[in-house]
Amino acid sequence: MIITLIIGLLTMSFGILIKMLDNSAKKWPVTIGTITRSQLMEKISKDHDGRRSITYKVDLAYKYSKNGEEQERVGKQLFPYVDAWSPFKQEKIKILEKLPQGTKVKVFYKPGNSSKSCLIAGANYFPYYFISGGLFFVAMAVVIWMYDISDDLFLVLDHIIAE
Repeated sequence: MIITLIIGLLTMSFGILIKMLDNSAKKWPVTIGTITRSQLMEKISKDHDGRRSITYKVDLAYKYSKNGEEQERVGKQLFPYVDAWSPFKQEKIKILEKLPQGTKVKVFYKPGNSSKSCLIAGANYFPYYFISGGLFFVAMAVVIWMYDISDDLFLVLDHIIAE
């Protein structure tokens, strides 16, 4: 029960931290950039039973300059901090359709580290997977704890009835 609770709290905390970092990126300075590469990447994985799973990722590259500087930088992140693979191919294709090569885009860049950038800030759904998974493990720990209490309760009731 304790291990399940710890796993749940750590997983949920990780999701909350990523979500907070994602939201903080909305306050980053913004500049205009240009998409230089936009393609779909596919990763095929097999588990120990031989079952295949396919996940997808939008492989992006974009050029941008920090406001007032001539030095051009290259960014690759759609979302800040997390670049998630997903089994939802259609979602990735729609992103590619919106961001073809040559498209002008708003680029959020991190103050103090302008090489860290992203195109979408504050809208990453990936942390919700961790938060939901963490809540599931916490709920399982509560269920296990309640089950342990119910066994103790029945022992007490059996002792009372036996007298």
